[in-house]
Amino acid sequence: MRENAKHLFLRISKWLGLFHLARLFTGKALRILCYHGFAFRDEADFRPMLFMTPTTFDKRLRFLARHKFPVLRLEDALERLKKNNLPRGATVITIDDGFYGVYSEACPRLQAFGLPATTYVTTYYVQKQAPIFRLAVQYLFWRTALPSIRFHGQTWVRDQEVNLSNSVENKRATWEVIDHGEKHCSEDQCQQIAQELAGILQVDYGWIKTSRSLSLMNSVELGELAARGVDVQLHTHRHSLAVDDEQKVRDEILTNRSVLEKIIGKPLRHLCYPSGIWTREQWPWLEKLDIDSATTCLPGLNYPHTPPLGLRRFLDAENIHSIVFEAEQFGYLEVLRRLRHWIGSVSGRLPAPDRSR
Repeated sequence: MRENAKHLFLRISKWLGLFHLARLFTGKALRILCYHGFAFRDEADFRPMLFMTPTTFDKRLRFLARHKFPVLRLEDALERLKKNNLPRGATVITIDDGFYGVYSEACPRLQAFGLPATTYVTTYYVQKQAPIFRLAVQYLFWRTALPSIRFHGQTWVRDQEVNLSNSVENKRATWEVIDHGEKHCSEDQCQQIAQELAGILQVDYGWIKTSRSLSLMNSVELGELAARGVDVQLHTHRHSLAVDDEQKVRDEILTNRSVLEKIIGKPLRHLCYPSGIWTREQWPWLEKLDIDSATTCLPGLNYPHTPPLGLRRFLDAENIHSIVFEAEQFGYLEVLRRLRHWIGSVSGRLPAPDRSR
């Protein structure tokens, strides 16, 4: 009911012409859109915040084209943002992680619309070329049609009966398997666990491997992607960036950069924080590594005063209603955020907004 009320409010606002007024008010700000994986079968039902159907992505691109939002390359947009001479409504499309679906599903659609994009790629699974273990285990527990299972004699999970229809039991067993694999096993052993688990849950692991729905692009595909005009940039090696250890940050980025620069053949200086986890204390470390920009998962638009290592993005996804996407893209939600912060600061209930982020 609350979601329906929000959508109704946005639809009325659009009908009243407030979306277009917001576009005029926020026209000089840079919009950065964020996507992740693209679905082959039912991945968008499994993780709608992570996987989008090609049909929905098509609709988003058609919207940008129909409303004439200028879509720029990341580097060009940031340079023009710094000089405060962006075209009105300037937009950057970013795609995180480097799933195979970026190559097979997103890239052809971007080319069809003539739109540039940046994909931030994490490289461990680029090298391993196997389904991402954590995602595979979660998908198997989600996909199974069995009402319950009994684990007995496995070395990677304790003996137990699991009621799969009970979300608490299902989640507990899922993470027990994941934790064991990630803490105690090599990648080959993790893949063996996933294969055995698939048999127990009666899910076809062969399709997961052959479709590459939960896998990342390989080096050849990344090279072809770059040749087609998609900008490839940094996302760490193991999808992790420590907030309290400079050496770990350095190792993650240098390994990530080493792998990708050999494929792409140019210096890479733009980063996406994995899982949107970051602190300002990391910024001097990133500057030492010649990182020019870093994108967060914080909603909002970007202005010349926005720190380049704290860029804001809108996380679009399959479960984001089209009216919400439109409200964000037109800048209407940005206007509401500013209004809410202003009212809160005046009334003393909220701190004034931090314009440096």
